[in-house]
Parts: sequence; structure tokens; C-alpha cells
Amino acid sequence: MHFIKERQSVIQDALRRHNILGPEKDVPRVVVLGSGGGQRAHIGFLGVLQQLGKEDLLDCMLYVAGVSGSTWCMSSLYQDPQWTQHAEEATNKALLSMSEGVGVTFHDGVQWMRQRYAEGDFSLSDVWGVLTCRIKGVSLETRPLMDEKDENGTNPYPLYSAMEKHCFKEKLRKEIWFEFSPHEVGFLEPGTYVDTSQLKKDFERGIVKPVQPVQRKPIDMVQLQGICGCAMGDLVEIRKYMKNALWHWIHSISPVKETGVNPGKIAFILADLMENYADIKHSLYELERLKGTVAPLHSRRLIGDFSLSLKGLEQETWRNMTDRERKELVETISDELIASIDKWGHNHSQVNGLAGDGWLGDVWWVMRHVMPLFIDWNFGTVANFLYNFQDDDVPKDMTQEEQMHLIDAGLYLNSPYPSALRAARNTDLIISFDFSEGKPFQTLRVASHYAKINHHPFPTVHFTQLDPKHPKSFYVFEERGKPTVIHIPLFNMDNCKNRATIQMEKMEYSTFSLTDSDIKINHLAKLAAENVKMNRDIILIELEKAVERRKQRK
Repeated sequence: MHFIKERQSVIQDALRRHNILGPEKDVPRVVVLGSGGGQRAHIGFLGVLQQLGKEDLLDCMLYVAGVSGSTWCMSSLYQDPQWTQHAEEATNKALLSMSEGVGVTFHDGVQWMRQRYAEGDFSLSDVWGVLTCRIKGVSLETRPLMDEKDENGTNPYPLYSAMEKHCFKEKLRKEIWFEFSPHEVGFLEPGTYVDTSQLKKDFERGIVKPVQPVQRKPIDMVQLQGICGCAMGDLVEIRKYMKNALWHWIHSISPVKETGVNPGKIAFILADLMENYADIKHSLYELERLKGTVAPLHSRRLIGDFSLSLKGLEQETWRNMTDRERKELVETISDELIASIDKWGHNHSQVNGLAGDGWLGDVWWVMRHVMPLFIDWNFGTVANFLYNFQDDDVPKDMTQEEQMHLIDAGLYLNSPYPSALRAARNTDLIISFDFSEGKPFQTLRVASHYAKINHHPFPTVHFTQLDPKHPKSFYVFEERGKPTVIHIPLFNMDNCKNRATIQMEKMEYSTFSLTDSDIKINHLAKLAAENVKMNRDIILIELEKAVERRKQRK
């Protein structure tokens, strides 16, 4: 690839600035990994990349690979084709947007989702992509992934990871890992790829159909973030979070009282109940209004035809519930109403009149086309370029469906080690920044197992000798003939000083406790940056070792 040759020249110059000398052919291939972890990973990876820039280490890296939350960081930075040349400014801008950014408007988000719906493979990952932009405080990142091509080697080459849902259910299948890059996308095992511009097109037996049934735009960064970061480690939790986020967004548009249109009123009353279920007096008033709004939807239908839970709810029962029970009941009522949405009066002029533009039309569209997706729980729908593909190396069950479903790879391995271990990359050094919420060596353990079952070289890790309760800020694992791995947990005894602080930081920045506080955001970014600053010399030592290993291959 032309990019690699150009990038090797950049790396050689950077190493020379650190007095690490050698010809271009001995330039080591270094991959920086960012793990998953939602907003925590997004902020943490921004802090890491900022400090790598300050230490003049970014130009020593050939690849930057991300999973889940780290892909949020990458998608923001790589919109600038020269971000590494002013990394501090670029990362500060991304950090600031979370606390001060305007973010995507509800109308713009719905318009993008409507376009995706028209393409015929709309799913919840698309919804999550829009919500991700809102969390980041940025407008919709609609540039195509293939626009990140950089033939001049200015930035490290970006690699985004996902996995195929069916293969994940099969557990530990080697075909599980799916990789996105600006040039190609596909399965690392068995090595089946297509040009990035062709993803989402319909294939038959390995050939693009000459006439496409539906015209789909190339994958953009909104859709990519939705696919790569759609689980945040827990499908149950992300489902709850996404629904709550949508209701909260609807509630923020306009007070319920502003609409007298029955279907629209239902949406706003539900959104208000989601926000105010703990206020007994207010929520009882809203429940009665909801009953009064649902009943007239069709003169021949009863409330029970739309929601049995709403029909059977008594005021005294509601008063005696705990807040958690009230919240769960409101969720049940909303699910039942959404499931019965087709009964909301097909010929009702007020329903049909909501199909147009405007905020009320946007809300109705979300009610009609987005909320039902939570019932089917459909994620990451993409045209399967392996459909009816004939190759003995490709399992038959990967070729039988016209669509595949790509989901967050963090559910299996919360760090993109497979991308670094791809044989063609010939990696010398892997620097893994782990922002995971769980045990500090779990990603390392799963990566080691992945390498073993797929016959990739990986240094031996003696896990019994590692103390998960008192993790250090760095670990180096090296073995002759295998890539060296530097493992760096986010919270450790060096930047947190003691175990109690580690636990406190983990609780403060749990995966689903999102924040827009600039103090908390900057604190986390600084903690992550400390892991680079403290270990700068170790990274340089390992870079020099990698050069020497290259020289010895002659």
C-alpha cells in the first residue's frame, strides 16, 4: 500500500528526533489500540492521543485501532486530515464539545434516520449513531469512511472494529471479527474483503449486482459509530439507555400541553412520564390524560386493545409502588402502546397528517419507525457481500443470508487486538490502552486466547503473576519472534495512588454514567494522559528494541 511507504518515512523522521536511528526498511510497525468503554473510552483515548502528540510519539505509530467507545474518539479526530500535526488543539476541541457543543438537533437526527430508512436496512445501530453524536456534542458526522484515505501518511492509519452477530452467538468462531478501514472492509478470518465504497451494495456470488434494488449511500461515520459502539459492553443496558435517551430527547422538544393532536400527545405524555414518574401527583395526572387520549383513537376500540397495563392501573396501586416499579410500569405501558401503534387509526386524519415535516412530524416518525425496533431488537443491518459466495474457506452459514448484522466487538473482546494481529500487518509493537470497566487484564486474556485459536503469534502472559487489585500503569510482554505488547490500564496504582481511589474513579466514570461536566471530562482525560507521560521512556525503549529486531531479521 502506498500509504505504508509514505508513513514509514514519517515514522523514520520521528524516530530520528528521539535518536533512534535506522534505515526506512527497519522502521517498526507499531499499532496503538483503544479499547471500548463508552464515553469513558472516548475521553480517555482523547487524553492518550493528546499526550502522545505532546511527547512527539504520534508520528512513531503506523496504525490507530479502536473498538466501541474509542471509535467515537477516532471518528471525531479523523475528520481533520492533518489532526496529528496539531493534536493538542484537535483533542481539546473534541473534549470541549462534550460540555459546550451544540450537538445534533432532533430534526437533523430524524432527517438522517429517514434517509437511512429509505435505504431499506435501517436498524437500531443507526439510531445509536445519531445519539452518539448528541452525546459528543457534535453535529452529524456524515462524511463517508472512505474519505479518511490518506495517501501522504500524515496520520496513523485508522482501523475500526465490529463483529458479526451470528458468529458471536456461535462463540469463539474465528470468523467473528470484522474490520473497517478507509480502503477495505471485511472479515479478518478467512480474509474476505471488499472495497469500502462497495459496502452496503448487494452482491451475488462475490459480484456486485449490476442493477441495485436500492440505492444506498456509502457508509458514513454516523452509521459506523452506531455499529462499532452499539453495545457498550452490555446489550440489556444499552437498550434501556437508548430508549430513555430518545424519550428524554422528545421531552426536551416541547411541553406536552403544546400539542392537541392525539397521536402526538401520546408521545409527549409518555416522554413526560418517563421523566417524572417519581412525582406521584403529576404522574397520576399524566396517566389519566394518557387514558383519555388513547381511548378516542378509535371509537370501537377499548384502552385494553392498546395497553392492558394502562387499562388495569388503579391510582392507589400507583401510589403504593416504589419509584423503580413506577419506572418499569411506564416502560411496559410505552412498549404496549408502541406494539399496538398500527391500531392507532389507519384512517384517522390526525395520524395521516403527521407524516410531513416539522417537529411534530419528526416525533411521530420516531414513534412509528424507531420505537418498534426495540421490540425486534435489530442491530447493524448491512447487505452481505458474501451472499451465495462459493469458496470452501468461507463457512456456508456466512453466505446464506442477504444481510449480515454487525455489532459492537467489545461484547467479545473489548480491544482491537485482532486488527493488530492480522498477518499482513507484520506488527512489531502493540501499545494497548485499556479503558474497560471490568478486570484490568481481561482484554489481554481474551486477546491471548484469540491469538491461540487463530494461530497468531502472541507473547506468553503469566496471568497468575499479575495482581488485578493493584494494577500498574504499564506491563510489557515480549517473546522472541512475536510482537511485543505494552498493556496500560486506565486506572492504576501509579495515577490513582491506591486501590480505594481506583474503585472511586471506576464508580465515578462507569460506562453508563455519562457526563457533560468539563471538570469531570478534563480530569479523566488528564488521568489517561498521565499513563503516557509516566511511561514515555518505556515506550521509547520498546520502539528502539523493535528497530533492532527488524535489523536482526536480515
